[in-house]
Amino acid sequence: MDPTTAMVSGLAIFLGMMVVLIPITGLTARFALKPLMEALGKYREIQGGREATDLLERRVALMEEQFHSLERSVREIAEGADFQRQLGGDHERAALPAPSDPLR
Repeated sequence: MDPTTAMVSGLAIFLGMMVVLIPITGLTARFALKPLMEALGKYREIQGGREATDLLERRVALMEEQFHSLERSVREIAEGADFQRQLGGDHERAALPAPSDPLR
């Protein structure tokens, strides 16, 4: 047998086996990797949900802090208006009414 014929027959056998082995390898990889990929996807969804929740909690805390700051400012303005009214006498009206606290 000459070397050219041996190479051609070896290549034919190799390609013939690849025609069968490539689909088998692909199907095996699909069935083996699909549960792993689904688990990784669910893990990333959970992580994304946690990050969104943390961000939302930070935003709500900031809004609460701003609300309390505004509430303090309004209270200080009302106290200043009361003080000015007391300095000017009882017959003058206050510039701002006393704030009512709807949360209490």
